[in-house]
Amino acid sequence: MLLDIQNMSVRYGTPKGPAYAVNDLTISLREGGRLGLVGESGSGKSTTILALMRLLRGGEVKADGITLSGRDLVSLGEGAYRSLRFADMSMVPQGAMSSLNPVLRISEQMGDIFDDHGIRHTRPERRAVLGDLLQRVGLPASVQDRYPHELSGGMKQRVCIAMAIALGPKLILADEPTSALDVMVQKQVLATLGRVQRELGAGIVLIGHDMALMAHFVEGLGVMYAGRLVETGPVRRLFEAPRHPYTRMLIDSLPSFERRGVFKGIPGVGPSLLSRVEGCPFHPRCSMAVDTCRQSLPQPRAVDPEEPAHLAACHRAEEVR
Repeated sequence: MLLDIQNMSVRYGTPKGPAYAVNDLTISLREGGRLGLVGESGSGKSTTILALMRLLRGGEVKADGITLSGRDLVSLGEGAYRSLRFADMSMVPQGAMSSLNPVLRISEQMGDIFDDHGIRHTRPERRAVLGDLLQRVGLPASVQDRYPHELSGGMKQRVCIAMAIALGPKLILADEPTSALDVMVQKQVLATLGRVQRELGAGIVLIGHDMALMAHFVEGLGVMYAGRLVETGPVRRLFEAPRHPYTRMLIDSLPSFERRGVFKGIPGVGPSLLSRVEGCPFHPRCSMAVDTCRQSLPQPRAVDPEEPAHLAACHRAEEVR
């Protein structure tokens, strides 16, 4: 197993009390696998990624265990963790527009990764290495001489991908890498990400809120709501037979060329992170909620005899169609 997370929680201290951003998250990813985490804004997706990278500011992370290729990450000191970033686990940030330093050339920003890990090159060697990385993501080597404002949004995102694969990591964490791009550029960026992932043999965790995009890219899918995983399983199974009302509503909100009807969103808003809802956190927005849903927190359980890896945290999962 490449990545294994057991019961990870993230809590922030605020003047109004603790805010629970992630609650008892358990996920695993095989080597070379593709896992997607999807959900509305505020569901805990990006917090999960930042907690893994240990880049949270002010968040308290607790877990029964977090391992990467069998290596315990919970007990690692800050120095060891800094060496691990980019070398073993790297991140493609959510907003390439604001992730690159506007006053530094691309070569300087990419070169920092090598310098930080003690990898020294002569000037010609460094140019050759950076040029090769840029070409691997479909950019000309000359991009290293440019400033971020001279690049399009798609080019900036590819630069971020090139930086993420610079040291050949085992795991790539991609936090909504196509969120600010048009549809055609989204497709190109995802194709690039998929190609370099296969070349490295790395695993990838893709964060997003676009169910259609997830269907085309990942193998396994986790649906998050209010900091919890409410449904997980093979992506095709979740689309064919969702077993949580929230998953079903996310899928139903996708536009379709095959059927006509009134476009429906999900009613209501997500719960405040400052207050824990009694029972199922989705019950205030769920048309299937009964008294049990309001009183008892459902735990993930297998609900599909044909697919034991398909888990749903819903008291009425067998009734969801």
